[in-house]
This record gives sequence, C-alpha cells and structure tokens, in this order.
Amino acid sequence: MANDSDLFDWCAGRPPWQREAIRLLIAKPSLEPEELDQLEEVVKAEAGIIAAKPPDWPPLTKTHLKTGNRFAPVTVLGAIGPLQNIDRLAAEQPPLRFAINGVTLIYGPNGSGKSGYCRIAKKVCHCLHDITLRGNVFEAASSDPREVILTFRVDGDEKRTVVWDDRSAPPPELGRISVFDSDAAGLYVDAERNIEFLPFELALLTNLAEVLRILDGRFKAEEARLNKAHQAPLPLGYEKRSKISALLANLKADQHLPTEQAMRALATWTESDEADLQALKLELSRDPVLLMKVKEATKSTVEALVADANAIFGLIGNAGLAKLKEAQEKAAATREAAKAAASALAADAAVPQLGSETWRQMLMYARDFAAEAYPALEPPQLATADTCVLCHQPLDAQARTRLTAFDEYIEGRANADAETAKNHFTEVARAILDLKVSTSQEIKAKLVNFVEGSASRQALADRIEQFYAASQERHALIIAAIKALDYASLDNLVDLDRSMVDELLAEVTVLATEIKGLKPTVDQTAKRLKRQQEFDELEARKKFSADIETFVARRHSLDLLLKTKGCITACSVAGITSHITRIRRKVLTASLQTSLEDEITALDLQHLPLKLADRGEVGKSKVHIGLEAQQKVGKNSDILSEGEKRALALAGFLAELKEVGARHGIVVDDPVSSLDHARMEAVAKRLVKEAAAGRQVIIFTHNLFFHYAVLEAAQDLKVPLRQEWIAKHGDGRFGIIDNNQQPWISMGVTKRLAIIGELLQKKKITYSEVNEAERSFVTDAYTKMRETWEHAVEEILFAGVVCRFRPNVATLKLRAAHVDKADYEAVYAGMTRCSKFSGHDQSAGVPADLPKFTEIEADLGKLNSFVTAANVRRKALEKEGQLYEQGPMAADILG
Repeated sequence: MANDSDLFDWCAGRPPWQREAIRLLIAKPSLEPEELDQLEEVVKAEAGIIAAKPPDWPPLTKTHLKTGNRFAPVTVLGAIGPLQNIDRLAAEQPPLRFAINGVTLIYGPNGSGKSGYCRIAKKVCHCLHDITLRGNVFEAASSDPREVILTFRVDGDEKRTVVWDDRSAPPPELGRISVFDSDAAGLYVDAERNIEFLPFELALLTNLAEVLRILDGRFKAEEARLNKAHQAPLPLGYEKRSKISALLANLKADQHLPTEQAMRALATWTESDEADLQALKLELSRDPVLLMKVKEATKSTVEALVADANAIFGLIGNAGLAKLKEAQEKAAATREAAKAAASALAADAAVPQLGSETWRQMLMYARDFAAEAYPALEPPQLATADTCVLCHQPLDAQARTRLTAFDEYIEGRANADAETAKNHFTEVARAILDLKVSTSQEIKAKLVNFVEGSASRQALADRIEQFYAASQERHALIIAAIKALDYASLDNLVDLDRSMVDELLAEVTVLATEIKGLKPTVDQTAKRLKRQQEFDELEARKKFSADIETFVARRHSLDLLLKTKGCITACSVAGITSHITRIRRKVLTASLQTSLEDEITALDLQHLPLKLADRGEVGKSKVHIGLEAQQKVGKNSDILSEGEKRALALAGFLAELKEVGARHGIVVDDPVSSLDHARMEAVAKRLVKEAAAGRQVIIFTHNLFFHYAVLEAAQDLKVPLRQEWIAKHGDGRFGIIDNNQQPWISMGVTKRLAIIGELLQKKKITYSEVNEAERSFVTDAYTKMRETWEHAVEEILFAGVVCRFRPNVATLKLRAAHVDKADYEAVYAGMTRCSKFSGHDQSAGVPADLPKFTEIEADLGKLNSFVTAANVRRKALEKEGQLYEQGPMAADILG
C-alpha cells in the first residue's frame, strides 16, 4: 500500500480540474458524461477557447483518499435467463441458476448450447476480449433485441433482477466477475495485457488516466476536424515578396500567429492606392529592361525563321528539286547497268527476271541469312553450305557454281553502285517527305512583336506569310509526284522567291543594334527594382483587401487549433504513467510474481523457466509472462505445448485474481482442453480451492473426467456444489436447462432404472411384438438394461471402489464390496438376455422375433430385484465396516 501522504501530495500538484476528477473517481471507476463535459469546458476555458468562470468545486483532502482505500463490493451472479433471440438457445425455459457459495458445475456436450450461455457470461461479466452476441445465424434473419434476464446480488443486499439486451451496456456490477476461456488463454500466454485488478492507488490513477484519454480523444477529434478544414486552399497570388506575403508566412498554428488587427491594417485600399497602382503599371510597361527582353525574344524568332526558310529552299526550291531528279535518274541508270551485268547469269537460267530488283533483294537476304546460319564456313556460305538456305535441298556442284556466280554478282561494282544510288535517292526523297512547313497563321503569330507598328516590317511579314503559303502548296505537289513516281511533272516549276529571306536576315542585325541601345544603367536598374517592389506591394494589398475575410477566418481557425493543441497537452497522461510505474513496482509487481509462482507450482509447470515482466504505457499497467530462453523467442505459444499453454494461461488468470482478493467471482469455460488427466485433477482441485476461500466459482465443461474430478475435489474440501445440465432436444431446441438431461453415462443405477421404467410405461399400450417397427424400442430398452447391469457391478457389487471417470481407487469403500456365485449367475443371465436384443450381431439361424411386452417387464423386474437385494446387502456391509473401523467395543467393568 502506498503512503496516503505521497498520493495526496502528488494529487495536490495536479491542475484543479484534475483534482476534481480524482475526487469524483474515488467513489466510482468512471465519470458520467455530464461530468466529463464540465471538465472539458474548464480545460477549454484555461486554454482561452471560451470565457467561463471556474466552477466552485470542493477541495480534495486526505480524507477523500482514505475513504476510497477499500475493496470494491462483491457481486454474486444468481442466474442467467430466461432469454430470447440469442444463438439457437431455447426461450421460455427455466433460468440457468448458480450457487451463491461454492461451485456451480455445468455440464453440456458439444452442440448442446452450453457455449451460448458461456457467451452471455462473457458479455455481461469481465472478459479480456470482446464478445458479440448473435441471433440464430441459421435463420434468414435474426430477431431483435437479444435479451436476457440477469439475477445478481451485491454485498449481501437484496437480489436484483435486470432485463438486459445487447443494445445497452451490461450492469457494471457484473464487471467484477472475471471470465477465463480459450480466447483469453491466448492473451495470457502471448500478449502484453493490462493489469485488470489493481489496488486502490493504482486503480484511481488508472481511472484518472482514462478520463484524460477520453478528453484527449475529444480534443484530438477537434484537432483532426480543424486540420481537415485547413486542407482547403487559401487564395493564391501572393508569391512575390511583400509585407502581405511575409504576414501570410506566419499564418500557422504557433505563437507567431498574426493578430486580426494587424491583418486588417494591411487590407485597406483607397482610390489613391488604385491611382498609384495604375501609374506604376504604366511606368513599368515602358521599362527598357522589359523592352530589351521582348527584343531578344523577337531576334531569336527571326533567326529561327531564317534558318527554317533556308531549309525549305534547300529541299523544295528548284535547286532542291534538281538534286531530287538527279538522284532519281542516277538510281535508275545504275539499276539498268546492274541488270545488264546480270544478263550473263540469265543466259542458261530456267527462271526468268534474273537481275530484277525483287530478285536482287531476295538474293541479298538469302546471302545474309546463310552467313548467320553457317558462320564457321568459308564465304560465300550461300554456296559453300551443304544445304540451300532457300529450298533446303542438298547442293550439288552445278548449284554451287550457280550460287557462287550469283554471289559474285551481288559483290560486283555494278550492283554496289546501284545500291548506293538507290540509298542516296531514298534519303533525298525522305527528307522532302518529312519536311514540316508552318502555316501562314503560325507565322503571323510568331511575328507579332517583330512588326510592332512598323509599316515596313508589316509588309515584310506579309511577304513571309505568302512565302510559307506558297511553300505549303509546292510541298504538297512534290509529295504527290514522288508517291506517283511522276518526276516529269516537276519540270518547269517557278522557283520560290528568296528575296524576303535576305531582307529578314538584315533585320537580325537591326534588332541586335536595338537591343544594345536598350541595356539599362546601374541607376536605371536600381530605380526599376524599387518601382517593381512598390508595384508588388500595391498589387498584393489590393488582392488582400478582397480576400481579407477568408484569411481572417483561417486565422481564427488556426488560433483555435493552437489552443486545442494546448488542451491536448493539458490532457497528457505521461506524468500519470510514470507515477503509476513507480507505485506498481512498489506495491503490485512483486506480489503478482509471487502469486504466479504459486499457481505455476499448483498446476505443475515448474519445468518451464518463466518470468513476469511489467511496464507502463499511456496510463496503463502492462504485464507479460516470458520464457527465460537462451535464444530469441517470438511468442511463448511457438514453444509451449497446447496443454502447457492452457495451464500457463490459467495460472496467469488465477495469479491476477489474487490482487483483487478472494471474494470476487470467476466463470471458467472448458479450462482443461488439451490437458492430461493429472493436470485436469490439479485444475479441478485448484478451482475448488478458490471456492473454499469464499469465491463464487462457475465452471462450464463438456469433459466428464474433469466433471467428476471437480465433484471429488468438492467432496474432499467440503465445498458446496451445484450441478446443472445443458442439453439439446431432438426437436431442434438447444440450451435446454433440465436436470433430467444428465448424460446417461454419468447416471447412477437408481436413476437409470427409473428412466427405463418410464420408457416402458410410454410403450405399454401401443407395443406389439409382431410390429417390426418396434425393434428400435426393444434395442434401446435392452441396451439401457445391459448398461445398467454393467453399472450395477461398478456401483453396487464393487461399492464404487473403482469408477469410470475417476482416476483413484476408493479403498475405504471396499468394506461394502461383495460378489458371490449367485451375483455372478444373476449378472451373467441378465447380460446374456439383454445382449440378445440390444443390437449385438446374431447368428444367421437365430429368429428375429421380438419379445412380448410381459417378457420385457419381467427382464426389468429381475434387474430391479437384483439391484434392490444387492443394495440392501451393500448398505449392511457398509454399516458393519463402519463399526469395525471404530475399533473394539468398550468392555464393561465392575462398578
């Protein structure tokens, strides 16, 4: 336990609103919404967001802290149900009731509906993982709401019955009851978890941290809203250096945020300001530097046009056409010469058109392919290869000679000249075809600044436009002639007029002189920069005067964001987390480590090197059960067996519960999955021991061995125990709460005989031994009688010395065990009779006649008589044995 003065001193150092939160949290674990709202208002007022008078709160005193230093009230769960619309659980049936002292042992086989009741317990009690209740998922639609009646009692008060549905939070009192299940087991084995049960000091500080987190979440939501709103773009156009741009650079959520007054002072705009702006605009438009830049751009445009016009002259002027026709004529002449050179090859050829362009191309490709296919052979591979690359036939001597002659032709001067001339013509023609001629409109746009009101330059510009228009027409004509191979149509064309090109070239020199004359002096440059700055300032002010309301609104929003950040800082849990860590290590972790070691011993896990680690995280205490391995281990579950994981998880669960005391209840769902029999017994004893210490213990299980282990442990420790049975019916109903639904295998002889008697009673009127449909009834009845004979041996003849689902031998019960020859004969006869009709395989020759009903009743009567007689004898032997164990009778003496 931490010192009250230390805790009070720490609390006294917190802001007033946090002290008020502490005062309120002493009496309850969380604050009401209206209390949180009031605290939020105070934080906002302290940050300057709103104007409000501080509330008149009572001061926090040491007395307040002392009143909270006690255990929380104990809640006892009385019953769950009736219920409706939850899973496939049957409605309108008795509730599932729990013992208010001791152990409640609830058995339900797989598929009985037991898990549905477990889910309800997890939802309304304290569970480490979230649970969602569902309706019947096997129906098209589930009915709402999922509703259950809960009965409980707090600290011995009158019982309370609450009708709860999943649209609201469960009664908070039930949160003091903890649940352990397979899902929580994984959290205990692998995950860092919050310490759920804490001493008063830690609980108080943890709850305070939760209040701060709630308020922090509200302020962060406001921060996110403001940040999102600030993503909307502000008006642009303030890129140039000015007083406005300097002011806007500080328009962000920090301490340098400009005031609204300063912003509005820069947003004034008068008619005089407008006149000054227009005068400066006119003055700057005549600035020599600006004019010089325009002239330089114009000079570059004119130079580019001169180069472009010369290219047009060179390609489609008469000189260019002469080059085209010359190249075409030379290509034709050299091709004819090559054909003549090939005529000798065609003298004895069986194929016509040798020497044609098509033949020549084919041969050149074949020649190149042969060189690729046979690189190791001597050239020409076309002739030296064994196989023709064209027809894929073997080459004889005559074919080799012919292909060699063809290759020599290709290598000859005539063919080479023809190829060179052809390539040259192709290049000339392609250059003309690829030529791009600007339109007259494009030229007019380029010469706007060149003309600049000059009549002579306008006339020159008109001639240039005409030149380009004529060039476009001429270019189209030449392209058509090339594609039609009609070069004669290009004769006698009038040449393009290039005089305007020479005049345009002369203008380049004139423009260079004008540019030189426009270069400013140092004083002119300085004056211009000053005028430009004045213009930028006025222009920014004019625009800012129109945008001022937008910027003022953003300024106020940024101011709110700045103050909201202050609220977030005020709600920081860092200081609380560090203080929690100091207290936790002082009062909690050591005891939790000791408790864990005790549980590890109780559940036989000493062979595992385990250690408890702790740390604080944003106002919460975290613990972790780690393996002290020599190598790095990612998860405990990667190393532990399934049984070890389940046992370790249960150890962690029980160790935590010690921190809250021995009175708060627990609900355990199938705690022994994957455990061996020895550990099942250990778990049973451990849970019953919790009940013996005063804790309400509720156990759900489908394991009969564990069920009997709990029964035996409760008997040994003299702990009260209540059994409940959950079953499903053949009519499709699940979660039936009925003590008559106890599994047959777990029933005693007397109860079995009663059930068989009821079975016969229902059939007495309708049964007929000639109706084959009754065979299933006969098989069922005799199977139950046969199994009851077997159980009579275990329960009565052996007096329970050895029992199924019980690991030990009850030697003390041996005093009532007795078997004589008559018993053997009766059991043998009864088992033989029952086996005949209980479904055992029969010989082929045995008739399948069904017994008469009187015979069935007689067989049951024999079983009843045997059980009655054997029980009378067993009880007598039991009494004799007890007298024997008391020792000799006291002898009389003379008075």
